[in-house]
Amino acid sequence: MSMKKIILISIVTCVTVCFSCKKYLEKPISSEVTLEDIFASKEKTEQFLWNVYSTASIYEFPFYWAASESGFYHYGATYTILAAATDEADAYANLTGAEAFNTGNWSASDIYWYEFRSEFCYKGIRNANLFIENIDQAPFSETEKAAMKAEAIFLRALMHFDLMQRLGGVAIVDNVLKVSSAEDIPEVRIPRSSFEETVNFIVNSCDEAARSLPNAYASQYRGRIVKGAALALKARTLLYAASPLFNSDDAYRPVSDPALRAMIGYTNYDSERWRIAADANKAVLDWAKNESGWCELYQGKENPVDRYEEIFINPNVNEIILDAGLMGPTATNYFVRFMTPGTVVYTGTDPVNIGVTFNFTKFYQKADGTDQVWDEQEGVAYPYAEYRRKLGELEPRFQASVFQSGTEWSRGTGTVYHFYEQQSRLLDLYNGVGFLRKFLKGVRNGSSPAPKWITFRLAEFYLNYAEALNEANGSSGEIMDALNTVRERVEMPPYTYTNQADMREKIRRERAVELSFEQHRYFDVRRWKIAGTDGVMKGGMYGLRLAGGTEPTYKLEKFEDRVWDDKMYLYPFRVSEIDLGYIVQNPGW
Repeated sequence: MSMKKIILISIVTCVTVCFSCKKYLEKPISSEVTLEDIFASKEKTEQFLWNVYSTASIYEFPFYWAASESGFYHYGATYTILAAATDEADAYANLTGAEAFNTGNWSASDIYWYEFRSEFCYKGIRNANLFIENIDQAPFSETEKAAMKAEAIFLRALMHFDLMQRLGGVAIVDNVLKVSSAEDIPEVRIPRSSFEETVNFIVNSCDEAARSLPNAYASQYRGRIVKGAALALKARTLLYAASPLFNSDDAYRPVSDPALRAMIGYTNYDSERWRIAADANKAVLDWAKNESGWCELYQGKENPVDRYEEIFINPNVNEIILDAGLMGPTATNYFVRFMTPGTVVYTGTDPVNIGVTFNFTKFYQKADGTDQVWDEQEGVAYPYAEYRRKLGELEPRFQASVFQSGTEWSRGTGTVYHFYEQQSRLLDLYNGVGFLRKFLKGVRNGSSPAPKWITFRLAEFYLNYAEALNEANGSSGEIMDALNTVRERVEMPPYTYTNQADMREKIRRERAVELSFEQHRYFDVRRWKIAGTDGVMKGGMYGLRLAGGTEPTYKLEKFEDRVWDDKMYLYPFRVSEIDLGYIVQNPGW
């Protein structure tokens, strides 16, 4: 089959891209158009690039469900967010993908029903490769073509990263795979690369993309990939690569095959990897300060609760380096069902109800920077007023992220919800201390635009830098500057340096709080190799159970014992992939 006759069915997706530019919503290219036709036209070339965006971006909000459209299982953890499969949260409805993870009932034969479908990544990679190999034919200036090619190179690298963070070393696809006869079949049977080779491919791709990407676009193209995004992907990749799961003399499970050992991580520990990661994350901060002309931590709004909340509801906040809005121009009632509490917003009768666990709540300090006193004994009734006081004393990011009993859902309306009185609104059906609030201000069925998923925001890279520098035994002053910059934005008192081990725990705690529910912790506890610690991804999960009456009370209650096996540090490859005969399965699966 000649390149001119390749039919572009692969670029048409089941979702509509809705990045910042309205052009992203234009009708997809017809499946009868050839590559030669497309790249002879500026408009069609741009449409092709928008389709690369739509198939090669990370969007992790659950948005929709239909039995005939199973592709939506790829987004979130089937009907919920992936945070519900960590100590951060719990989905009360037992039909979610998170339930399978929490009970240990997932395997190579059914992982694709619960979270993540690798074929989606490879569809995006194929579309990116088609664009990369044909953009030079398009009627743009050399500078424009180089920048557009760099966008596709970045998106291809992003999809390889999305595979790597779950699977380790993966099959690297850096060209369009074509089969026109039986002789071509060996060429498309691409085995797994080593972990090191996968990391190097992503990093080198980011370096290549960064050389041609602009620092900013005109306002009508806000949302397109900038140089900072390429630096950010490189920085996150190197942070993960330096972490204990991958940077260790010993694998997370015994492996006798040297080739497989190299696929699941580096085969040795090297402290230099932390220094390299620190430098890469510092480069993001330097780009924001010295090159971008616009990227900075959001400091608007007088109230620190409103300030933090605004980041996740306003796509124009300059802290956001890259986000994605893939599903549609408005929120569906399915999104509202999956994300919002009870029937406060949802108009159906079967909400998922995402609760924030007591395990995770204990990471939040009080607003004065001291730890809250949690001395409750399991099963003992305490006055409801104590529940309200203790949660109300917690810091601004908790107030912006958690809808607790005795507060307003829509601030300023005067409508206060006491959950034990709200059975008719299904607000008694949750596990934890309250419901997820983060991301959801103003959301309703038909909200326009639909919420965007933040891929990279600047706060992450202050925390990445602090973590990597601490592990590399770097400057204590720079570690504290990076850590406290994030805390000071929400008016939390600064930390003071103690020692490497104590700062490791403080940095991890701050990271949990600042990046809560954004799908960081799910991978953080894996890369730190602490997922099997009791109360993290294993063992008892707790909540504060309310009871009404003339004198309402609350009790500390264990609602679930979760299951963990160390093989879960990396996902299994699907059975259908292993059956191809040239993909090696991860250990334990």
